[in-house]
Amino acid sequence: MTAVGEINEIVQTVDRLEGALEDLTVRGLRSAGPEQLALLGALHEEFERIGAGHLAGRIGALLDALRTGDRDAAAALLRAQTSLRVFERILTLGSVADVLRGVVEGAEEPS
Repeated sequence: MTAVGEINEIVQTVDRLEGALEDLTVRGLRSAGPEQLALLGALHEEFERIGAGHLAGRIGALLDALRTGDRDAAAALLRAQTSLRVFERILTLGSVADVLRGVVEGAEEPS
């Protein structure tokens, strides 16, 4: 897969996580059923696979809190959302750096 294809796949995964976290925020943490927990579990694994261990850890902590009915589940949700925002910014900066690198390298090549 090309770098662009990989980035597109990661962006889709980020969008899925963002939607899942927003759903929990709007509907409430106690509304999280097996389907939402399964989705979060799959997203946890996907972020581990792509090397976003910190974000995967935040999702894992949220999952644990939801499964056990921990009173700190709301805080875990906010930490996961914050980590997601930071990850999005890093992904954006990395993508822009790659594009600029390509432009600079293209400008340096003799015509």
